[in-house]
Amino acid sequence: MYSKNQNERRVYIANLGCPKNEVDSEVWLENLTKSGFKIVRSPEKADFLFVNTCAFIEDARKESAEVIEQMGELKQRCGDKKILVVGCWAQKEGEKLFSRFPFIDAVLGNLNILESCNKFLETYQNLQQLLHIPYTPGGWYPLENILPRTYPFAYLKIAEGCDNRCSYCVLPSIKQSFRSVPLDKLVEQATLLARNDYREIILIGQDITRYGQDLGENIDLPLLLNKLNSVEGDFLIRLMYLHPLRVTKKLIETILSLPKVINYLDIPLQHYDSEILKDMDRGYDSDLIEQMLEMIKSYNEDFTLRTTFITGFPGETDKKFDNLLQFVSRGEFLHLGVFSYSPEMGTEAYNYSSRVVPQVIQLRKELIEMTQDQILLDKNRKLENKVVTALVDGHTVREDISIARMNEDAPQIDRHIRVQGMKSIGERIRVRIIKALPHDFLGIMEE
Repeated sequence: MYSKNQNERRVYIANLGCPKNEVDSEVWLENLTKSGFKIVRSPEKADFLFVNTCAFIEDARKESAEVIEQMGELKQRCGDKKILVVGCWAQKEGEKLFSRFPFIDAVLGNLNILESCNKFLETYQNLQQLLHIPYTPGGWYPLENILPRTYPFAYLKIAEGCDNRCSYCVLPSIKQSFRSVPLDKLVEQATLLARNDYREIILIGQDITRYGQDLGENIDLPLLLNKLNSVEGDFLIRLMYLHPLRVTKKLIETILSLPKVINYLDIPLQHYDSEILKDMDRGYDSDLIEQMLEMIKSYNEDFTLRTTFITGFPGETDKKFDNLLQFVSRGEFLHLGVFSYSPEMGTEAYNYSSRVVPQVIQLRKELIEMTQDQILLDKNRKLENKVVTALVDGHTVREDISIARMNEDAPQIDRHIRVQGMKSIGERIRVRIIKALPHDFLGIMEE
């Protein structure tokens, strides 16, 4: 039997990487609290320090390494603490992490979180370089209880794994094949979130447009949206990670027909030049991108578009980069992120010749960012002196400022409005925009 003295069993989780990792952290937290552990918000107060890592690109691994080192310093300074490395980097590297970080106490993979969690619970009282890397994917991990919310939005992972085989990406080797969460389980989870007053449910996965392909005939993303739209509650639904090949008329028409689904499409394109897209094994070219954009525009509705690009991919000549930059300069996307290409061992692209030197990659990344920043600032200025509706995500008590955002903005990655005055988290407010900045706004409350 495990001790029920929670003061001796305090857990802190440092979550890194994408929103999908946040969902995994919630699974860890729920199962640990059910076993008597107490969750704390400060690593100094914890007995067990979990680092939920990301392994998508080199920068993500560097960030994970920095946090692990910080936890190691805390362990050396404070004494009796245990450090557990979990997540994608743990799944990918396994035992190698003990050599790099000899002070850590466990490496637990994320392919089957419940299996890894149970292994920890069996051994935590005498934890010494525990290694557990699952090789069989786990099932759906329903949250039976919703932890006290910090924000008014929640991520709902509708699938795991990926069947796309992009030449630069390590995720299919870590996450394995695409697996949809059963439809009824997602409806149950959305119902629980709505009952706990979440105002926005964000659907995520490696590629949510594949939803239902493994569940049987007639189950797809539009059907899921219809089911979730029928859940009672005051909430909206946002879609993230849509693959361009499967942004169809059926999907667009479904979104437009459902009042709870926001007209916001996050469609990672990764590049615009057709030859680069071919080498990336994306399955489409610039012509298909143009056809998709024209199809979306044909409905004469205001869709907010977000995308991401990779610059510096092997073979990206000045001309091919210029094709991408010219496309960005058209301003088709309100929100845009850009990554520097990271050569990942084990991927097809790792062996490609004609690599772009890091200094050129950095310059190209900055050119895209500067171009997009000006586009966004010009669009933001058109909202000055306009009154908009925004959702309060949080606030800064010291400055008496509420942090809010419009439906056109996803949390954590898009714009926000700094509003004078304190309003409750989750409240929808009317705000007059008084000043536009490149990535956010200043506003005042409009009664």
